[in-house]
Amino acid sequence: MEEDQLNKPVALNNLNKDKVKVLDVRPIINSGKDPFTDIMSFLKDIKDDEIFLLKNSFEPLPLYAVLGKKGYEHFTEINETVYEVYFYKTVNDQNIEVNRNGSSEIIESQNDLTNVIEIDVRDLEPPEPMVKILEAIQQVDGNSLLVVHHHREPMMLYPKLEERGYQAITNKIDENYYKVVITKKE
Repeated sequence: MEEDQLNKPVALNNLNKDKVKVLDVRPIINSGKDPFTDIMSFLKDIKDDEIFLLKNSFEPLPLYAVLGKKGYEHFTEINETVYEVYFYKTVNDQNIEVNRNGSSEIIESQNDLTNVIEIDVRDLEPPEPMVKILEAIQQVDGNSLLVVHHHREPMMLYPKLEERGYQAITNKIDENYYKVVITKKE
């Protein structure tokens, strides 16, 4: 925890509690629902000078990239079994996106996402998950994204997305559950 305080961004020092808006998604997850649409809805009311504090039971890796495209940076603290992720904006017009391979590139901030498409392919046999995902990405543009609930990491999908101009970030939720967030490259 002391090391976390040393790495804490300046923007998060001396926080005014009135400027911190908290959303605890653990009850949503415990009810069996995916919290992504709740998070995006909550985020619409956050002003640029406010801090969005997300409380979660796991580290929301795909969310880092999604909110990064909206101009947010993040800082994560782990308190026992709770991940507390602070999302905040800085004065910089650009942000850094971490690619699937771990490299970074600077991208321009993009418009607000207006459409979230969700599909669940966990019960499908190969090659059906790939077919369904490739059909669904046709609906994804610069203002939308596709959230895929999958039973494994779709390694064969990444090159197909790349050649079509899309990118994906995958987060392992548990042993047989992966969440894949797919966006169109700009």
